[in-house]
Amino acid sequence: MRLQPDRICAVFGILLACVAARGTAESRPRAANPDAWVACRALEVHTESARGTAVVLFHHADESSRAPLGEFLRAHSGAAVEIKIEGAAGEPVPGTVFRLKSCFGRGLLLLPSQTQEGTTPAPLKAGTVFRLRLRSAQGGAAGASDE
Repeated sequence: MRLQPDRICAVFGILLACVAARGTAESRPRAANPDAWVACRALEVHTESARGTAVVLFHHADESSRAPLGEFLRAHSGAAVEIKIEGAAGEPVPGTVFRLKSCFGRGLLLLPSQTQEGTTPAPLKAGTVFRLRLRSAQGGAAGASDE
């Protein structure tokens, strides 16, 4: 069977439409919103008091935060962030976040173990739920909104 030129064009058009459809906004991952808080859960917390540093291994707090956290980590590894611990009063705690490439869906958070006033920030231990977002260059939150 020999293909007619109009059929070749039709087949080519269908293939082109399929390829274009795969690249639509619905199928591409969304960029992480730097102003949004992402819910996380601490897996391990280690404190080194001589240097005043806490290291937190964490992942998503629940299924609904899995994709947003993954997007956030891919887009902002090494960035200055702030966290708010669920149910704790006080100001957000500044830190630095890193994506762990060898641990799917996990992040590493570096935090001060003490504030400049010498007080310990809100307690953070394994299982603690906290919210994470980017900080602006001036040291404040990236966005004006708290939620």
